[in-house]
Amino acid sequence: MVKCVEVGDAGLNDLFKGLLSSGAVDGLVVPQKSGKSVIYTLIADPEKIKNPVPFAPSFGFNAANSLRKWLIEDKILGVVFKPCEARAVNELIKLEQINPDAILLISVDCEGTFKNEDYTANADKIGDKLTGNIEGVELRAACTMCETKLGEIGDLGIAYMGLGGTTVIALNDKGEAALSKVEGLAIEDKEIDRSSLKAEIKSAGSAGRETLKKELERVNEPLKLLEVLNDCIVCKNCRDMCPVCYCKECFFEQPLGNPHGGDLLHIADTRGDVRIPPYSLFYHLTRAYHVCVTCVSCGACEDACPKGLPLTLIYPVVAKNVQDVFEYVPGTDLEEPLPLTTYEEDELEPR
Repeated sequence: MVKCVEVGDAGLNDLFKGLLSSGAVDGLVVPQKSGKSVIYTLIADPEKIKNPVPFAPSFGFNAANSLRKWLIEDKILGVVFKPCEARAVNELIKLEQINPDAILLISVDCEGTFKNEDYTANADKIGDKLTGNIEGVELRAACTMCETKLGEIGDLGIAYMGLGGTTVIALNDKGEAALSKVEGLAIEDKEIDRSSLKAEIKSAGSAGRETLKKELERVNEPLKLLEVLNDCIVCKNCRDMCPVCYCKECFFEQPLGNPHGGDLLHIADTRGDVRIPPYSLFYHLTRAYHVCVTCVSCGACEDACPKGLPLTLIYPVVAKNVQDVFEYVPGTDLEEPLPLTTYEEDELEPR
């Protein structure tokens, strides 16, 4: 049994306003409709909540990225996030980049998303909730292999998949306390079992990942990988938009990792020649190593690439192989420690 409230899509507006006006949160980050686009908005005034669209299948960036260093102690920020964003928040909490006491994490069901520009161009036929395939518009690659599409991560979940209507579910005591502060809600105990739906989603995600793996096999040789990365300009957009890439000082911002001018000439004198910009393969291999355990497979890296490199074929697919070794699904369990911060006697046994 869980504590929950059936609100319907129309009741979400009142729910969000209630969380703010009741003091359950001091601010609320929620996706809102702006023209034909969807933008995340940090709202402090309940009356500024106009067009919330938490289920809109649009993905511009992983909004958890904007919460890094959210360590405020006397303010509570509510965040209405897709499951991949909610998972990134949990990973950042484990990495001590977010104060868990300053966050009310609200995850929503997500059947998949389109790139922002694709959504905006087709907003009229897509609508505010994905209800099936949209002719002429493809889901983002990361969404085709997602295995965690249900809003069951964090403190509150906003669910509709497999249910008769939109329902707000308290996922823990913190979520229940926040829900209880909102006036006019008829909170009830209810049995909600979506285990069969979870299994279907996991199966579909696994199939999607296998499809991407077959694509990866074509580039899984050094020469071919270099060919795939041939157009990389080392702009580092993929790093900047990755929610779990958080190093205080990146190696590739230091002289050794980001040589300019005379340093480049010195390298050329030593080696005979040097590619400009240098180290594109080294950069991506280093990033893959850094995020392989905490990558939540959101695909923000590929969306941010100005050259259209298929980074979803590199980061999430490779990361999943590492995560399987540790039997770790990043961001789904806040209490589960990061694999690389723990030690088990049998962890180096052959897998």
